[in-house]
Amino acid sequence: MHPMESGQSIAYKQFPVALDERVCSRCRICVSLCECFTYDEADDRIVVNSISCKGCGICVAACPSSALSHIYDDGMFYESRSVPGEEMIAFDCSNCMYLWKEEPERIVFCERRFDMGKALRSAGEGKEVVVKRCLFSDEKIEEKSEKVRKTQALLRMCKLEERLKVE
Repeated sequence: MHPMESGQSIAYKQFPVALDERVCSRCRICVSLCECFTYDEADDRIVVNSISCKGCGICVAACPSSALSHIYDDGMFYESRSVPGEEMIAFDCSNCMYLWKEEPERIVFCERRFDMGKALRSAGEGKEVVVKRCLFSDEKIEEKSEKVRKTQALLRMCKLEERLKVE
């Protein structure tokens, strides 16, 4: 039985990549494949933006020198399983890499990993969409996230604005 059918929630996690610069041949195949990579000519090195990495693994598979690998670390994210209505305790996408948490009636996003497409699809399916601010940021989400503002406007046009909650 799928966890969603039994009323359980699912937390979706991504695994960004790490680059071993000692092994990297600087062929720049990863730069041509993914916008998460840039080549720093001044330092003659490849730079990985792990914040925007989706963890798809195309770069890992294409790297001829095996310099790229996924980062697996489950110790950076905590969930409360003892409280009814299970809530995520912390979102910090530069550490935990959780994209969203999907429950039968709602989907919860970290503000830094907010996915407009997934949010709009979920709202259209009748789910409540919750965006939580990063616990390590003092900024309000409304002042920061253009994606959240655009999603609010699109949902307002569809008369679904009540489905988006910003916490």
